Amino acid sequence: MTQNPDVSPDRSVAVPGTGVPGTGMPGRGMPVGGAQAAKGGSRFRGKAWLLLCLPVGLTTFAAFLYIGIRARRRRWLVWAGVYAATLAGWLVLDAPANPGNAAQGVGAALALVTWIGGGVHALVVSNDAVRRIHGSEDPALEAARARIESHAEGRRLLASQPALAHELGIGRPDIPGADDYGLVDVNHCPAAALTRLPGISNDLAARIVREREQAGGFSSAEDLGVLLDLPPATVDGLRDTAIFLPD
Repeated sequence: MTQNPDVSPDRSVAVPGTGVPGTGMPGRGMPVGGAQAAKGGSRFRGKAWLLLCLPVGLTTFAAFLYIGIRARRRRWLVWAGVYAATLAGWLVLDAPANPGNAAQGVGAALALVTWIGGGVHALVVSNDAVRRIHGSEDPALEAARARIESHAEGRRLLASQPALAHELGIGRPDIPGADDYGLVDVNHCPAAALTRLPGISNDLAARIVREREQAGGFSSAEDLGVLLDLPPATVDGLRDTAIFLPD
C-alpha cells in the first residue's frame, strides 16, 4: 500500500476542528462545546445588569434605569422611578425616627416589593431587554426605526399643525430644501417624485399623474388602487409613505 509522503508512520492526520493529533488538545477550530460556551458567556454578559437587583433591592431601580436608557424604553424608565420611590419609602419608614410597628410593617412591605418584586420583574423582562439593547446596536435596525419615527412625526404634524407642515414641505421631496419626513404627497408631487413610493414605476407614476388630473386627486391608497386597478400588494406598500393632501 502506498503511503502519503507527507505523513510519517508515527503521525496521524489532523482534522480541522478536532484537535491536535496525539495530544487530546483542541485545535484551531472551535469545537461545538466551545461555541456553545461562548454563546452562553455572551448571553450572561448581556444580562449582567440583573446583578443590580441582588443588593437587597437597594439598586433595583438602577437596573431598570440602565435597560430603559440602553433600550430606549420609556416604560422601563417609569419602573425605575417606581422602584426608586419604593426604595425611598422603605428607607424613610425603616429609619429610627419611625419606631412604630405600623411604619415598620409598611417599610418591610416596600422592601419586599423593591427587592423580591423588582428582581422577579427584572427576570421577566430580561430577554426582551437583551433583544432590544442588542437590536438598538444594529445600524440597519436603527435606520429603519428612524424612518418609521420620521413618518409618524410627519403625519402628526400634518394632523395637528398643517400650516407648519406645509411650510416644512412634508410630503414634497421634489421641492429643494423641503423636509419631506420620508413621505410623498400623491396628489401634488410630480411623476419623478412618485417613483420613490414602493412599487411605483415610471410608467405607473405617469398614469397616476394623468388619472389625478381627471379625478381631481385621490383620497387614500385604497382610492388610488381602485382607480388604477393596482394589485393589493402595491396598495399595502403605499400605506406607510404615501399621503393624500387635498388641494
